[in-house]
Amino acid sequence: MRDAYHEELDSIGDGLVEMARLVGSAIGRATTALLDADLNIAESVIAADEKVDDLQRELENRAITLLARQQPVATDLRIVVTSLRMSADLERSGTWPATSPSSPACAFPRRPCRRTCTAPSWRWASSPSA
Repeated sequence: MRDAYHEELDSIGDGLVEMARLVGSAIGRATTALLDADLNIAESVIAADEKVDDLQRELENRAITLLARQQPVATDLRIVVTSLRMSADLERSGTWPATSPSSPACAFPRRPCRRTCTAPSWRWASSPSA
């Protein structure tokens, strides 16, 4: 039983590594798309965001299931909780290239972004009214 538990912990860790690789690749490709004004690369970044989102949901479900079934304590509990936090942060980082107003997908005026691109309200709060 404990072998399966440790295998699941290792599997969650491997999933986080894969997720970090996907996010790093998305950020790199988004930068290339922006610098080269390449809409095809920008669209592929947006499409790849779904994979990151799916992986995040999968890792979160597996971690919660592990918490419920095995009730880890001490170091193992910290590993599971850290995995939950890391997957959420990685998902948020991976979403930036697809949704940020400064992202490549929203920088091309000839074609609208698949998702709504809005600037954060704090940017506009200090600007003078016209």
